[in-house]
Amino acid sequence: MNRQYSFIIVLSLLSWIMVSCQGFEQHIERSPSNNDFTDRVDSLVISTMNRYNIPGLAIGLVSGDSIRYAKGYGIKTIQDTLPVTEFSNFHTASISKLITAQAIMMLVEENRISLDDRLPARVPNLRYSDKRVEEITIRQLLNHTSGLPDVSSYEWGNNHQSDRSLEQYVLSLNLKPEMDPSSQYHYSNLAYNILGYVIERVTGTSFELYVKEHILDPNGMSGSDFRYYLIPDSLRTSPHSKNWLTGNVYVRKTYPYTREHGASSTLNSSASDLSKWMISFMESMIANNGENVFTQMTQPDFRAYPYIGLGFQLGTLESRATIGHYGGDKGYRSYLLMIPEEETGLVLLANCDYNEDFRQEILHPLAGLMLKNN
Repeated sequence: MNRQYSFIIVLSLLSWIMVSCQGFEQHIERSPSNNDFTDRVDSLVISTMNRYNIPGLAIGLVSGDSIRYAKGYGIKTIQDTLPVTEFSNFHTASISKLITAQAIMMLVEENRISLDDRLPARVPNLRYSDKRVEEITIRQLLNHTSGLPDVSSYEWGNNHQSDRSLEQYVLSLNLKPEMDPSSQYHYSNLAYNILGYVIERVTGTSFELYVKEHILDPNGMSGSDFRYYLIPDSLRTSPHSKNWLTGNVYVRKTYPYTREHGASSTLNSSASDLSKWMISFMESMIANNGENVFTQMTQPDFRAYPYIGLGFQLGTLESRATIGHYGGDKGYRSYLLMIPEEETGLVLLANCDYNEDFRQEILHPLAGLMLKNN
C-alpha cells in the first residue's frame, strides 16, 4: 500500500513538472542588411542561439581603437520580452579575474606590492594549518599555482553586501594547500578571492571601490560593477538553466551574487563596456614598447603549463597568440578573447548555462572573419 502510494506521489509530481514547466523555444528571425560583415555576424549568432535555445546573448567586436560591432540578441528573461542590447548587464563569472589581476599589476607597477611577496606578509592575520601557506606568493595566486583548493560551494543565496564580507570570509578560512606551491597548475577561485582581500589591505579601500575608481570608471564602463545590488534594474538580465528532466528552460530563483566571491566571479558588465576595456588593455600593452606589467600578464608564467599567464588564459587561433578568459556560473556563460598582434578583441555574454560550447562556436569563426576583414 505504501509503495503504491509513493508511486502515485511520484507520478503526480512528474505530471506537475511536465505541465508547470512552460517550454521556451528561441526563434529569432534575422533582418538582412546592406552590410556583408553585419549579415554574416548576425547569421552566425542567431542560428546558434536558435539551435541551442539561448534566451539572450550580446557580443562586442573590437578592431584597433574602436568598437567595430556591438549588439544584443534575444531577451533578458523568458518571463517577458524585454530585448537584450549591447548595454545589457550579465554576470561575467571568471572574466572578473582579468580585472582583479589588472588591479594587482597596477599595484605592482606602483611598487606598492611585489609578485614575490609572500601571502602571510600581506595578510598577517590569515589562519592556516599548513606551513606551506607561508611559501605562497602573489604570483602563485595569480597563475593558479598556489596549491590552494577551489571554492567548494559559492552559497550565492547568502547575497552578502557588507563592506566587510570579503574580510570576514578570508579571515574565517583555515587554509591548507592540496599540493606544494608552484608544483602544478590547479585552478582556484579561492586564490582570487584572497587577491581581492590583498587589494583591500594594500589600498585601504574595498576591492570593489578600488577597481571601480581605477579601472571601470576610467575606461568609461559606467554600467559595470562588481556589486550586483548597484546595477540598475533596467540593465539586468536573468540567469537561465535547463530542467534536467523535461529539458525546458527556466529562470533560476537565485542570482549568482554574494560579495565575498567578488574578485573571482561577480563582475557584472555589458558587451559595450567590456569592448571598451579590451581597447584600453591592448593599448596599455604597447606602452614603453611593450615593456610593462600588462604585457607581462599575457606571457606564459608557469613552464609546466604554458597556457596560463598572470590572470589570462593563453592559446592560439588562426596561428596567432590569444589571451582571454572563459566564464561560467549558475545561469550564465561568457567568453572574452583578444588577439593582441592584430589589435582584435571579442566578447560574448549569455544568460544561460547549458550547451556551453556555443561560446567558441560563435567567437572563433567571428575572430576568423574579423582577421580576414582587418
